[in-house]
Amino acid sequence: MNARYAFRESPADLGVHFDLKITDNFPARYNIAPSQPVPVILHEGGARRYQLVRWGFVPAWDREGTFLKKAIVNIRSETAHEKPMFRHAWKRRHCLFPMNGFYEWRTENKVKQPYFITTAPDAPLFALAGLFEDWLGADGSEIRSAAFLTRESDGPVRDLHTRTPLVVKPKDYQRWLEADELDDTASWDIVHAPPTDFCFWPVDRKVGSWKVQGEGLISPIEDGDLRSEGAPEPVRTRLF
Repeated sequence: MNARYAFRESPADLGVHFDLKITDNFPARYNIAPSQPVPVILHEGGARRYQLVRWGFVPAWDREGTFLKKAIVNIRSETAHEKPMFRHAWKRRHCLFPMNGFYEWRTENKVKQPYFITTAPDAPLFALAGLFEDWLGADGSEIRSAAFLTRESDGPVRDLHTRTPLVVKPKDYQRWLEADELDDTASWDIVHAPPTDFCFWPVDRKVGSWKVQGEGLISPIEDGDLRSEGAPEPVRTRLF
């Protein structure tokens, strides 16, 4: 679930949204897949930072790198605090995943139909709650990895999947980033915040290949049994 997403913001717009300076130059990406480098927002050294990390959580204790091959891209928010793999990160290492939307697949007429899910019809920038970790391999190699949290779905989006990513509102960005290992009340407040009212629509099945990119991947199509209220009208019919 939730194993592909789109991020199309410019460095300047991303910096304005998160109130930080970004000097990197990166292209829009409409089909981000597990194990790829992805941008996250952290709080380190007393300041908010942007950094590229590996999407797919690798616990610090996995010296042999077993989880480098498993790509754990999302984490249940309800149990992260107690699972050996995530509890250290829950206490100390929070991050935000900026994105414009994510994909989910639903079986319709014996075919896997993808849907693009976002927070409004124009697919604005928003952020998911994430956890990150630093991994040091037995050979001395170092990787910083991360995954985002999920919660039970609520409302119409539940027809697509029983779980959806945990969206953090801008007013709560700093509360999430400044994890307090002695008092996680703020973290739980965010986990238990009212669910996001998602907007979604069917998109072309070619998004199933991680090699395919382009803005057309998030364009609504006529196929598909579902679309949320207020979703944009189809602009084309799937070609294959």
